Amino acid sequence: MIQSKLKCVHPTKAIKGTGYHLDILIAGILISISGLFGLPWICAAPVRSLAHVASLSKYSNTHAPGEKARLIDINDQRLTNIGVHLFIGCTIFAAPIIRKIPVAALFGIFLYFGIVSISGTQLFSRIKMTFIPTKYHPNFGYLRRVRQMKRNAYTFIQVIAAGLLITIKMTSFAFLFPLILVLLVPFRKMCLPFIFTEREFAEL
Repeated sequence: MIQSKLKCVHPTKAIKGTGYHLDILIAGILISISGLFGLPWICAAPVRSLAHVASLSKYSNTHAPGEKARLIDINDQRLTNIGVHLFIGCTIFAAPIIRKIPVAALFGIFLYFGIVSISGTQLFSRIKMTFIPTKYHPNFGYLRRVRQMKRNAYTFIQVIAAGLLITIKMTSFAFLFPLILVLLVPFRKMCLPFIFTEREFAEL
């Protein structure tokens, strides 16, 4: 759900169909059943999922030199996703081999996937645009329709919120992580409208 939402943004022009709502319904049912029986909850896997979506994406090859390739289509389907998770499940039989892989190598792979995944998000793009002169900005809607001061303010708030969540997650107050995450919703709905308009929210 989280990774689907991350991809449903203006730069990618990706729009999830009705299956998105069905996924939320099924996930909610499974989480409820897991909670009743004390089983682990479904954990979001945005890094792996975003990498999977990126591998299914088709980009134009007719763009001018120096321009970023334009996303044409995403071959969204279930087959590769099911295959990936089946292979993940089969790793329980390869435990003796996996134990021989250095932990540093595994962390390096996860770090690489994380960096590759966040490079396409709007937050990362806005942070990068902060240090690039305006005349070199690409033709994105949020760069043309939202003033730079407002963009920087919104980016600053997002970075502070992300830093707060990461800090809490790394301390003994990690149990408050879901609560702080939920509190960001009323903060967005009740506080930020005093600073940003609905049109700016739509672009950002």
